[in-house]
Amino acid sequence: MKTWFTSDHHFGHGNIIKYCERPFNSVAHMNAAMQTAWNLVVEPDDAVYYLGDFAMQPLLVADILPLLNGSKILVAGNHDRCHPKIGSPTKWLQAYLDAGFESVHTELELDIAGQVVLLHHFPYRVETEPRQKYYGQRPVDNGGWLIHGHVHNRWKVSGRQINVSVENWNFEPVSLETIAGIIESGPQPPAGARSYD
Repeated sequence: MKTWFTSDHHFGHGNIIKYCERPFNSVAHMNAAMQTAWNLVVEPDDAVYYLGDFAMQPLLVADILPLLNGSKILVAGNHDRCHPKIGSPTKWLQAYLDAGFESVHTELELDIAGQVVLLHHFPYRVETEPRQKYYGQRPVDNGGWLIHGHVHNRWKVSGRQINVSVENWNFEPVSLETIAGIIESGPQPPAGARSYD
């Protein structure tokens, strides 16, 4: 069993093709290509941490999610209607679970490469820019590593932030081994940051 990370497919979202310069000629082409890319790397018994913004229309979740290999854990994004602080969880949470997400969170922590790594949809907030969209929902940078989405193709790795948005990774989920390699070769956390020995 392998572990994977991905985010921001925006299934069903026509404008994302233009916004993020995706190499697809239609929504149907995009949806089919992303489904194929996922299933080429993820096996049925693998685990996938999905870091938000699965589909623009929540009803598409039930149509598409069962076609994708692996068990899926959702860290909800601003376009996931089940997000407990941004969306309408009383209306949509059960629909996302029924569609096949094993659980829904706003953030999680994992031990990766000896570090406590935060999983979140949003990148760290910039304290000097309080007008950032979703400022109150963004995690605070305490010096640790963060795996996130939301910013699409703006960066792949920025400091201790690893962006798993699909545009950066050939529309495939990113393996735990790849993430661990980035962490091991990247900047070390400052003294006092949480890590596993």
